[in-house]
Amino acid sequence: MADESSQPTIPEPTETIRLPAPSWAPAVLAFGILGIVAGAFATGFMFPPLWFAILGAFLAIFALRSMIRRGVRSFYGLPREEDRPRAEIPVDSFGPPRLD
Repeated sequence: MADESSQPTIPEPTETIRLPAPSWAPAVLAFGILGIVAGAFATGFMFPPLWFAILGAFLAIFALRSMIRRGVRSFYGLPREEDRPRAEIPVDSFGPPRLD
C-alpha cells in the first residue's frame, strides 16, 4: 500500500466561471425586429403596417436596453482582484524531452 502522505496535494482552483443569468431579452429583441420587418411588408394585414413597426421598435429598444444594462451590471459585479494565491505549475517539473 502506498503511503497517503507521499501523494501530491492538488491546490484549490483560483479561477471561477460565472455564467450570465437567464434572460428573455434576446427573444423579445427578435420579436421586436420581426415587428419592424412586418411593418415594412405587412401592408393590408389586420392593422396598418405602421402599428407593427412602432410596436416592434418599442420591443426592440426595450429588449436591447435590458440586455445592455444586464451586461454592464454583470461586468461591474465581477471581482477585480484575487486575494488567493494562484495555482501555478512548478518550474522544476518541466525539462527537456528524453530520447529513451
